[in-house]
Amino acid sequence: MESTRIFIQFLQSCITPVALISGVGLLLLTITNRFGRTIDRTRHLVAELDSENTQRRTEKMNEIQILFQRSKYLRSSIAAITFSVITSSLIIPLLVFMVFFGFDLRWIGYILFSVSILSLLVSAIYFFLDVLLSLKALRLEAQEYLK
Repeated sequence: MESTRIFIQFLQSCITPVALISGVGLLLLTITNRFGRTIDRTRHLVAELDSENTQRRTEKMNEIQILFQRSKYLRSSIAAITFSVITSSLIIPLLVFMVFFGFDLRWIGYILFSVSILSLLVSAIYFFLDVLLSLKALRLEAQEYLK
C-alpha cells in the first residue's frame, strides 16, 4: 500500500512539468513557423533583388534588414523556450530521486521551475519584439497604400 501511495504522489508531482512542456511545445511550434516564414520571405526578396528589372530596391533591401533582425529575435525566442523545456524536463528525474530515494532536493526543483518560467518569459519578450518588427516591415512594404 505504501508503494502505491508513493507512486501516486510521484505521478501527481509530474503533472505540472508535463503540462508546462506540452504548452511550451505549442508555443515553440508557433515560433518556429514564424521563423520559417521570415527565412522564406528573405529568400524570396533576395531572388527578386537578383533579377535586373526589380522595382523598389531600397524598400526591399530595408525589408530584408528587418527580416534578418526578426530572425535573430525568433532565434533567441526559440533558444529561450527550448531552455524552458529542458529545465522543465529535468524536474521529472529530480522527482524520481526525491520520491524513490528519499532525497530532499526541493530547492533544486524550485530553481529549475523558476528558471523554466523565466526562460518562458524571455521567449515571450523576444516573440513580442518579432511581432513589432513584423508590423514595421508591413508598413514599409505597404507604405504607399497606407494613409
